[in-house]
Amino acid sequence: MEIERVQKWVMTALLLTVAAVFAGGLCVLAGTVDNSGGAKPGLLVIAALVGLFAMVGARVIHGASVASVWLLLGLLPAAIGWYFLYA
Repeated sequence: MEIERVQKWVMTALLLTVAAVFAGGLCVLAGTVDNSGGAKPGLLVIAALVGLFAMVGARVIHGASVASVWLLLGLLPAAIGWYFLYA
């Protein structure tokens, strides 16, 4: 395997891991704050944006087209947080 290809996958794994931890933390924080002023939905929106930007970053690292169905995977942490908070 080429070293550049390995470097791309390592960068992608690091990016997605850090973004998933950050988005998950935002979802946990949304579950612990008081909902005065709409904090819960706001934190979930920020978690969704973090997930989307992480997927965009992964696509850019690999030189692929940014517009893809894979971007929906970035919404997964926020969707899980929404399920536990509102369902």
